[in-house]
Amino acid sequence: MSTKRLMTFELLDRMEQMIAEAKTVPFYKRIMLDKEEFSSLMRRLEESIPVDVQNAKTIIDQEETIISESNRIAEETTTKANDEARFAIENAKREANAMVTDAQNRAAETVRSATEQANAMVTDAQNQANALVADAQARAQQMVADSEIVARAQAEAQEMLESAHRDCEAYTARVHDSINQLMEQVDMSMSQQVEAVRALRQQYTNL
Repeated sequence: MSTKRLMTFELLDRMEQMIAEAKTVPFYKRIMLDKEEFSSLMRRLEESIPVDVQNAKTIIDQEETIISESNRIAEETTTKANDEARFAIENAKREANAMVTDAQNRAAETVRSATEQANAMVTDAQNQANALVADAQARAQQMVADSEIVARAQAEAQEMLESAHRDCEAYTARVHDSINQLMEQVDMSMSQQVEAVRALRQQYTNL
C-alpha cells in the first residue's frame, strides 16, 4: 500500500477521533470542533488522495457532461435520421405521383388513339359494305332486266339442286353401307367373344 493511502487512512482516523471526542452542544444534535485543525486535516486529506482516485473523481465529475453530450449527439443523429427519412418518403411520394400521372396520361392517349382507329375502321367497313350492297343491287337489277340471263341462271340453279340431291343420296347410301359393315364386324366380334365366354364357362363347369 502506498504512503499516500496510509496517510489518507490516518487522517480519516484522526478526523473520526476528533468527532468522537468532540463536546456536544446541549439541546442540539451538534458537536464542537476545532475549526482550524479540522480544516487543516481536510486540506491534508485532499492532498493525500491518490492520483488514480483523483482521476476517477474527475471522470465522475465529467460523467454528467459526457452523458449530456452523448444525449445531445444521439438526439441530433435521431433528428437528422428522421429528417432524412421524411425527405426520402416525401421524395418517393412525389416520384410515385409523377409516375401515376404519367401512366394515366399515357393510358388516356392510348384510349384516344385506339378509339380513333376503331372509328376509322368502322367507317371504312361501313363504306365497303355500302359499296358492296350498291354493287350487288346494280348486278341484281341488271340480271332481272336481262330475261335470258335470268332463265339461264334458273336452269343452272335447278341443275345444281338436282345434282346436290343425287350426291346426297349417294353419300347416304355409302354411309348406310359403312354402318352395316361396321355393325357386321361388331356383331362378329361380339359373337366370337360370346363363344369364348361360353367355352370358358364350360371349362369351369367341367372342373
